[in-house]
Amino acid sequence: MNTCQCVTNVWTGPYCQTPMRILWAFDNNLGDLYNNFQGVGTNGPTYSSPWITGYGTCLYLTAASSQSVTILTPPFLNMTLTSFSLLAWVRATSLHNTATGPYSDNAIFGQCQQTVQDECLHIIMGYVYDYSTTTQYVYVNGVLDVPGSPKGTVGQLTIGTNVVDFPNNYWDGCIDQVSYAALAKNATQVLYEATLTFSYSFEDNLLDSGTLGINGTGTTIAYSTPGRVNNCLSLLSNSSYVQATNLVLLGTVGRSYSFSIWIKPNIVAGGTILHVSSGTTGVGWCIPMLGFTSSGNVGVQGWNHSAVSITGPVVT
Repeated sequence: MNTCQCVTNVWTGPYCQTPMRILWAFDNNLGDLYNNFQGVGTNGPTYSSPWITGYGTCLYLTAASSQSVTILTPPFLNMTLTSFSLLAWVRATSLHNTATGPYSDNAIFGQCQQTVQDECLHIIMGYVYDYSTTTQYVYVNGVLDVPGSPKGTVGQLTIGTNVVDFPNNYWDGCIDQVSYAALAKNATQVLYEATLTFSYSFEDNLLDSGTLGINGTGTTIAYSTPGRVNNCLSLLSNSSYVQATNLVLLGTVGRSYSFSIWIKPNIVAGGTILHVSSGTTGVGWCIPMLGFTSSGNVGVQGWNHSAVSITGPVVT
């Protein structure tokens, strides 16, 4: 990894440049995906499961116990004189506000101040610094919240706390999927990461090409060419299907959703394209979200306290 060693406040190393991508998934450990930037916990942070990916764990911090994580050095993560983006999925158990004290922060990585309580929601926070314009941007759920001028310093990266407004400067709740990229992501890129849950290209596998890594599983399937783009998924029989489990945000109050898929059907007189169920076996609460009616119409079904159905055109 081409990173800098910080020796007596001097960056040294054969290349001394910032790594392009880091991911702390917090799946029962504090290391990053590539084992280059190990974290160390303060006051015994724990883990909670399942969380935003539907599998694995999140980092669970208790503010009353002053819990946090510090990224160890060396290697020194150079975040000065460069553009970068930091994103994290968070869910607060409680939040400091102005009633807590005259100064308070709910630190994720830096200052993320809240003045109202907004608990038990999955939120993706984004911080982008553009070195070329010396401008910082804060995003909430993929939407720009506020731009401004940075007041950064050189030091260790901490997760779940900062060095100001003690003791009201600790995060209370879950932090997951913390990602660092050595570029200033634009608003479209941030919104994409905040809203895309999974994406399957079916290039001879069921790997998720999105940021959450929600890989699928398949039964009686194959791959063939040509697809709409490169390869495609072939469903070989009435018992063939692909399953993606633990979609945490699907069906959450106040959360919109959409699906898109390219298909080339052999038969359009009936059949399910997308099916949603409360259980992995397909039983329990369930609705066929997208498919064909017996007469060959496109059929769409959603749920808003009861089934909401739309019948589309006939596919020939």
